[in-house]
This record gives sequence, structure tokens and C-alpha cells, in this order.
Amino acid sequence: MQQSEDVKDEDLPANTLEHFAELDQVLEMIENMLPIQAEGFERGFEHYTEVLSRYQEQPHLLDTHLEVLLSRLLGKIREAAPPTGARDAAFKYLYIICKVRTYKVLVKFMPHELSDLEFVLQLLEQQDPKQFENWETRYMLLLWMSILVLNPFHMSRLDAQQLGTPTETDENNFVLINNVNNQAVTVTPKMERIFELCKLYSSTNDTCSSMAAYLAAKYFVRADIKDLYLERYLDWIMDQHQADTLQVKFGQLAAVAAILKHGKREDLLPYADKLLKWIVGCQYKDVNDFLKYKYYIKIVQRLGLVHLKPRIASWRYKRGTRSLARNLNQASAAGDAEVIADADEADADAEEIVVPDAIEEVIEELLQALRSGGNDIRWSAAKGLGRVTNRLPKELADEVIGSVIGILSPLEPHEAWHGACLALAELAKRGLLLPYRLHELVPLLMQALFYDEMKGYMSVGQHIRDAACYMCWAFARAYNPDDLKPFVQQISSGLLTVAVFDREINCRRAASAAFQESVGRLGNFPYGIEISTTTDFYSVGLRQHSYLVISDFIAQYEEYREPMIDHLVQRKVGHWDAAIRELVAKALHKLTRRAPRYMAAVVLPQLLAKTETIDLNARHGCVLAMGEITLTLRQLELEGPGNVYLTNQRIAELNELINSFVERSYYRGMSGELMKSCSASFIRNCSLAQLPATDVCLASWQRVIDMCLITTSSTIRTAAVEAFAELSRAYYCEEKMSAGNAQIIGRYLEGADNDLEEHIRMGHLAALGVLPEFMLRPQLNPVMYKLVLHSLTNQSAAGDHENQQTFRWSEARTQSVYALCKIVQTIGYDDTKDGFGNQHLFNDVVKCMLNAMAEYTLDNRGDIGAWVREAAMTSLFEIATTCPKEMLEEDLVHQIVAGFMQQAVEKIDRTRGLAGRLCCRLIHTQPAIPHIKAHARLLEIFPSDENTVLWLFADNTFPLFCELLALPDYSKRVLLGLCASIGQLTESLIKYASNAFFEFLRSHKQMVPRLCTEIIQIFEEYLLNERITYPMLSFLDILMGSGTIDAVLHDEQNLFAEDVYRLLNLEVKGYKKLYKTATSIGTYCQLIQVPRLSRRIFAKMSVFLGLQHVHVRKTAATKLYEALALHGDATEIPEENMDEILSLLSETDWTAPLVQVRPLRNQLCNLIGIQPPVSGGAAAANKQVTVADK
Repeated sequence: MQQSEDVKDEDLPANTLEHFAELDQVLEMIENMLPIQAEGFERGFEHYTEVLSRYQEQPHLLDTHLEVLLSRLLGKIREAAPPTGARDAAFKYLYIICKVRTYKVLVKFMPHELSDLEFVLQLLEQQDPKQFENWETRYMLLLWMSILVLNPFHMSRLDAQQLGTPTETDENNFVLINNVNNQAVTVTPKMERIFELCKLYSSTNDTCSSMAAYLAAKYFVRADIKDLYLERYLDWIMDQHQADTLQVKFGQLAAVAAILKHGKREDLLPYADKLLKWIVGCQYKDVNDFLKYKYYIKIVQRLGLVHLKPRIASWRYKRGTRSLARNLNQASAAGDAEVIADADEADADAEEIVVPDAIEEVIEELLQALRSGGNDIRWSAAKGLGRVTNRLPKELADEVIGSVIGILSPLEPHEAWHGACLALAELAKRGLLLPYRLHELVPLLMQALFYDEMKGYMSVGQHIRDAACYMCWAFARAYNPDDLKPFVQQISSGLLTVAVFDREINCRRAASAAFQESVGRLGNFPYGIEISTTTDFYSVGLRQHSYLVISDFIAQYEEYREPMIDHLVQRKVGHWDAAIRELVAKALHKLTRRAPRYMAAVVLPQLLAKTETIDLNARHGCVLAMGEITLTLRQLELEGPGNVYLTNQRIAELNELINSFVERSYYRGMSGELMKSCSASFIRNCSLAQLPATDVCLASWQRVIDMCLITTSSTIRTAAVEAFAELSRAYYCEEKMSAGNAQIIGRYLEGADNDLEEHIRMGHLAALGVLPEFMLRPQLNPVMYKLVLHSLTNQSAAGDHENQQTFRWSEARTQSVYALCKIVQTIGYDDTKDGFGNQHLFNDVVKCMLNAMAEYTLDNRGDIGAWVREAAMTSLFEIATTCPKEMLEEDLVHQIVAGFMQQAVEKIDRTRGLAGRLCCRLIHTQPAIPHIKAHARLLEIFPSDENTVLWLFADNTFPLFCELLALPDYSKRVLLGLCASIGQLTESLIKYASNAFFEFLRSHKQMVPRLCTEIIQIFEEYLLNERITYPMLSFLDILMGSGTIDAVLHDEQNLFAEDVYRLLNLEVKGYKKLYKTATSIGTYCQLIQVPRLSRRIFAKMSVFLGLQHVHVRKTAATKLYEALALHGDATEIPEENMDEILSLLSETDWTAPLVQVRPLRNQLCNLIGIQPPVSGGAAAANKQVTVADK
């Protein structure tokens, strides 16, 4: 164990890969690649995709193997005459590599020989852009072409290898002379062909258009192409968009943006004004199409960069050299070369900056884009604004920065706040935010860090808080420690508050990263190193851990304690998410120990004032928080007698709180549900704190608890039960309360008899279960009677219309069983008449739970009786392991152990897992449970460490429990459970259960007769009990068909087969239930292999073949055919009739009307050699005729 802990690297995620382990497998898949139309192509391609997709997060692991992968695939692509579809398949495989590793990396590994240019060009020209299923082929060919067009040779020379040399040219064609035949051949030059391909594929609104844009950017910026084709291409795109503004080709916009990105400024400047006028005139920002707007912004910002000369602003903030070691040691940063260059001198030395008029329009468009509804648009505009501002003079740049800061206004929408935060972060990264702006920016930054507003039924602000963390990160990298020193307390507290208390995981992690960056870069955050090691990426990932553990750690430092508490009280206690409000209350509970006086003097009055608000969320959060704070303050007062935090006035206010809510009717309606839950928590905490309470206060608390017990919400009922337990334990123990206690118990006993609503009964039963001992002892008998009564089903209720509803109340019976167990634990096992040391009383409880373990109530939710069985098993285990061992009688212990074993092999995974785990614990309990039969053998079968078995998985548990079949004391109950598992419908469960059972039968052949006898006993005992007999019919079919009991079936001394036949007849008598009748047919047909029963089975099958139910006739014919095909030799059917019988069974349409089917059935009976069945009326008529003849 020590070695494994040493090897474990906690800094890396658990699924980190180290190298490309599947290289040989992938190469083999490429080698065995099928054409796309082949049958097995999709299966192989999916497997290939799945293998490579594992490296999506670590694509660099493929780099060393890309060359060999590409060489194999390109080898298949270059084949002279590949099979149809093989080349497309290779391109699909190649695209998956491109998707994982990205095209920008893959293109560097693509071959770029001139010999490939014509080959790729021809393939592209052969493609059909409308053939959508092979789009990967076009995509990869365009990517390949983008590296081929970068060859250093003049493109016109590449056409010299044609038939001859050109004699004359026109705009688009060369006329070449064939020297052999003196024929003139017109050949389109490669430059023109590539130009046409760029136009074609940039006009397709599919994935290939983005790659066509990339190709255009690489092609049209060539020195030999730009003069010939760049203007033509741009004019063509502008004409296209002016002609049709509805069906916009996004590839064309992407191509313009890419050309502006990759082209040289001097080449693009002549077209800049025309392009800007065109793109602004298209008005793409006015339509609700984010894709158009994104390309619009990209083009506008790049046109702005074309207008301005590349330069770095001389006035920008220069931090100078930075030493991480110096920052960590918090040494003086005076030695750094941090100076703000004097703007006037810099401007004097530098050449005068000329700002074209178009720049004003560009900046205006970028500022507007910061308010866009698209996240990508705002992000692109922020980066563009940073780039453009970097080339502006100081005065104009200052105006731009002022405009961005002006966006951070309460009147602006949340999108504008997000865009402005991104833009300011980009400006700070480039040193364009001068330090004098910090006094204005930091307060706005604090607002952005905590931005969270409700918008309808949702909250907005997550993206703003994330962008604000990015701003802090950028500030840490941009400024010197001295510049940020006045704001360190604000920024560090804000970042830690977000890192610990934000609802969203990405915001918590972003704040954690920004805090760590600030600690490393600035070195002046208080206790930065200690805190940053605790608030790392993984620690803040769990919200509960952040709220309850990390916050408590940070609160030990005084600088952060009160800001964190204030944030919780002012912003989080009324949060819209109820889960956050509950965590806030728990966090305040822990933080109270760090600042008890601040909590008592400042926080509690604020929370009490907020309880009068109309904001339901705030009221709910405040009540929760006050309960937790009060509990901690009282605990501190009790720990140190000299400590007094709660004044008499504060105690009186807390006493009046719940009563004021009752008077204001806060517990009515939908909002009342929230108030009930927080009030129950408040009462519980005040009771735990033993807060001095008046009689009026106690009456109001009890009234609220009574209201909570009858609500439909299980969470509120549970909270109310916990509150009642603490309330009664703390305040009802006085002698003067005895009369009131009796009244409370009387009301709850009456409520337990409620037969109108199940939840009302559940709440009162649960409350009876948590009664303290001093309240319970005087009323033990009536309470016991009610709990036992409501733990069991009323057997007559199934046919009684008045009790039909309560018969389905399994959840109430579950609650009653748990309550009964709690009462036993409360009273204990003393020897008094009213204690559970009384053997008779103890036995009554155990027998009640044993009966509850046999509940199998069904409704539209399924086997809801499983809840009761699980509660009974848990309770029996608790009682058996905690009671004095001499109280456990042999018969009861055996029933408990056998019941656990039966449940451990039944059909519900959850129930089976619980039963198996409890059974294993019970067997290995120390001191040992007495009277467990075959205890020594059970200790051998079940492992001492229960965690070594996966109890929820059938393949782990069934082999274990099938070993119990060798023990006669337990085999019958285990068989009963196996019948339910093997005979039901879940295929995987049938597979594992039957495999384990049959394996046991094969290895213990001498026990097979005994087990068969026990199966018959179970069948007979539960005859006509459909819960057992339905799966029993399928179980017998599978068992007899397995071949494991052939010796018993063919033993004429053993009556197993006859008993099965007899019980089957009794079970399906009358054929009234279609499902049962159809299921029994398989079992009947399995008995055909027993020669002494075959004629009786044939007679029974002939009846089934003539019944009016179509499904029964079809099933009978199919099963009889299968049985005769397998066991026909064991019957007395003449061999010469067998083929005709099988043909009649298989070829007859048994769904035809009975008038057509019955003659064929009679013919079948004659061939088999039995009398055709006669209906009851016909048989009576024949009898009368016979009597008359006599």
C-alpha cells in the first residue's frame, strides 16, 4: 500500500496518457481498410475513430507517428487504379487524424512536391460539391492544396510541361502547339484552375468552405498571384454579396477575413477602403445571425489594422524585467526597470502617426460588437480592439479606453459587461491601461467579480465573473507590485471569495488561477503562498469542499475573514439557488467559530432585518443561516462559561421569529414549502443549542412541526422529524410537560391511522419513531401496536375496496418499519416489563420485520415492496447485532439468515446488493451470532472483507450464493429466490443466475434429486400465487432444457416429471389467463422428452392448438415443433409420420380462424396417434347418443 501511495502522482489527472500505444493497431486498421461501400467499413471506421479520439485531449502524442500514418494513407490515395470508394475511405481516415491533431499542425506533415500539384488538382476537379457523404475527401484535398500552392516557383512555369510551349495567350487559356501533329490544344493554366476552385468551394456553406478560405489566404497572397487574381477574387465576392444578401456564403466572408490576416499590408491597402465600404454596407450586424456578425467583425478589425502601420505604442505601460524569486520573497521591486515612458518625448522622437478617417468607423463598430449577443463576437471584438488601440496615438487610444470603461454601467446589459471585461483584459495585456486608470477600474472590477442577476427563471453573470477573473489575471501580468499595492486587499479578497463561494466551477477555477498568478507575479498578496497551495485547480472543483473546508482554512487569516463573511451575508444568503443557500448556512456555521463576536454583533442583526423582506429566497436563506449561527454561538457559550454572545434582546428576537411567520401566514401556498423547510432547520438548531425558549415560542415551534409532518415533500418531512426529535429531547423533559406530551403522542397516533393521504401517515409514523425515551415509555404499548399494524399489509385489503388504497402504501410501511427499529434502539433491552428485554415483546418485533421482509406489493412503479424488504433487512441486522445474544431464538435467527439469502438472489439489483452485504456482515459479526446453522461452512463461503465482492453485480454474487444449495437448511429459500431471477425477463440476470445454478448442478449431481424435490415443494406451496408461479413456469422450462436434470426426468422411480405435469394442470386450469397459459406451453413441451408422459403432453398440446387465443395457438405450434425436432425419437410417434407432422406444424397458418385451424389440428392428432379433443358440449351430445343407442 505504501508503494502505491508513493507512486501515485496527485498532480496529474487519472486518465493521462503517456504515449501513442495503439500505433500498431491503427496501422493494421489502415492496412485492412475497406472501400466506403463495403459492408464492414462503418464498423472498422467507428473503431478507428474511437481509438484516435482518446487522444483528443493530448494530441501531441501523435506527432512522432504522423509521418508514418500519413505515408500509409497517402500511399493508398496515390494508387493508380484503386477500387471504387477506397480513396474516399482513405480520406475519411485521414480526416480523423486532422480532427484530433488540428489542420494547422497536420498541414506541416503533408507532402508538398510539385509532382503532387496536378494530381491533387485533378482530384479536386473531379469532386462533386453536392455529394455530401464524401465531404472529408474535398476537405483534405483543399488542405493538401494549401501547402502545395506555397511552392517557391512561379505558377506559370508549372504549365511548361504541357504538350509544348505557348504561342499566344489570352486571359484564361494558353494555346500550345503539339510538335508531332502540329495541332493547337487549348489548356487552362493551373493558376486559373486553382482560382476557379477557390471560387467554387468558398461558395459552399459546409465544412469545406472554411478550408477553401484557408487555401485562398495562402494562394492569393503569393507574389505572382496577387496582381493577377486578388482584385478579381475580392470583386467577385463583393458582387456576390451585393446581389444576394439573404443566402450569404459564409466561406466567402471567411476567405476575405483570412486574406486580410495572412496578406501583407502594402498589398491589401489599395483595397481597404473599398472593402470597408462594402462590408459596412452589407449591414450584417443588423440581422440576428451570429455567424455573419462574427466574420463581419473579423473583417472590420483587420481592415483597421491594414489602415494603420504596424507599431508598438511608445506610450504604453512598460513593466520592465520581472523576477519571480524576488516577488515570492516580497523584496523591493525598486530595482526593476519600471518606468512609464514620457509620452511627449516618445511622440517627439517618433514619427507622426497618421490616423485615417476610416479608423473612427472601425473603432465604433468594435465598440458596438462588445455589446453583441454572441460570445464569439464579443471575444473577437475585444481582441481586435486591443490590436487596433496598440497602433493609435495616446490621445485617441485614451478616448477608446474611456469608451470601453463607460460600457461598465448598471444601465448596460450583461453582454456589454462581458465584452467590456474582455476588452479591458486585452488592453491590460498589451500595457495600454496606464496605472492612473486603476482607481477607476478596480471598483468596476469588484462589481464584475460578483455580477449575478436574475433574468426570468435563469441567472446571468457566470460569463462576466469569468471574464473579470481574466482581467485580474491580466492585471497581475501587466503591472508592478507597487502600482497595484493600494488595491491588493480588494483584489485578493474578491478573488478568494469567488474561488471559494462562486456557484459555477469554471468561475471558481478561473479565480483560483488568477489568484495564483497574482501571488507569483506580484508577491504582495497576504499569505499568498499558503492559500494558493490550498485553493488549487482540483480543490475548488468540488463546491461543497470549497464552501466548508477551504473557506474555513482561509478564514484563519484576519485579512480575508470579514470580507468573506460579508459576501455570504450580503450576496449569497439570498441566492436564487436553494442548494447554495443551504451551503451558505453551513459555511457560516463554521465561520462563526472564527469570528463569534462579529457574527453576534453585526451579522445576526442584519439577518434578522432581512427576514421581513418580501424576497422569499432571502427570507429562506436568512432563517437557515440564523439557525446555524445560533447553534455555534451557543456551543461556544457552553464551552466557555465566561463567553456570552447572545444578549437577552437577541434571544427574545429569535424566540419571536417563528411565531411572527405564523401570524403573517408565511407557511401557506407554494412559498410556504420553502419556509417550512428552513423553519424546521431553525427549530432543530435552536433545540440543539438549548436556546432559552418561552411557552409561546415552544407552541409555535410545535405548530410548525405539525404542519411540516403532513406536507407532500419528503425532504421537509425528514427535516421536521429531526427537528421534533431535538425539540422534544431538549424542552419536553420537564414534569410539567407530561400532559402536553400525551396529547402530542395521541395526535400522532391518530395521524398514523389516516387513510386519505399516504404522506400524512408517513410523517406521523416517522415522528413516533423518534420519540425520546421519557415520552415513549408511558405510551409504549399503543405506539408499538400502531407501528406493527402499519408495518404489514392487510391480506384482505387486496379484495376490499375501502382498503385498496392503503394496500399500495409501501412507503408508509417502510417508514413504519424504520420507526419500529428506532423505538427498539431508544428503549433498549432492559429487563423491565416495558422494555425490549421482555422476550415476548422482542419476538413480536422480530416476527413483524420477518413478515415485512416478505412484502412484494406491485403498482405502476414496479415492485415497491422492495422498499419495505430493504427497511426490514436493515432493521433486522441492527437488532440482531446490538441485542443481547441470549435473546435470539434459534428459529428466528434461521429465518433472518435464510431471508437474507433469499433476497440476495432475487431480481432487483439494489435489494440483492443490500441483502448480500448484510448477510456477509451477519455471518462474520463478532461476537458471533448464535444459532446460525452450518456457520462454519458459511464462514468458508463468504469472505471476511465484504468489500472484496461487488454485491450489485450478478456475476459476482450468484456463484457465491449457489454454493448454499449444498446446505439443506438454506437450499429451499435460495431456490425460491433463484426461481424469481431465472424465470424473469432481464436477459443479463437470467444469464448469470442460470449459469451459476447449472454449474452447481453439474458439479454436485448427487444433490440434484433433493433439489428437484424442493422445487416441487415450492411449486406446490405457492400454487396459484402468481408472483411465484409466473417465473416458476419459465424457470422449469429453462431448467429442463438445460440437460442438468436429465437423470431425474428419466428415472421412473422419481415422480418429479409427474409432479410438474400435475401442478402445471392445476396452475393453468381453465386457461383464463393468457400470459400464464402461453408461458406454461414451454414447460409442457419440455416434458415430451419423458416417454411415459409424452401422450398426455400431446393431448394437452392438441387442446392448446384449438383454443381461440391466436397467441396461444402460435406458441403451442412453435414449441411443439422444437420439442419434436429435439426429442421426437423418445416418443411413440410412428417414424413415417414425423416429417408430415413437422411440416404441418411449421407450414400451417395457426392465426387463421378456428373453423380452418381445428380440422388441421385433428389431422395432426391422427398422425400422432391420439384422439382429437372434443369440446364440452359435443362430448355431452355424444354421450346422450350413446345412451340412446344402448
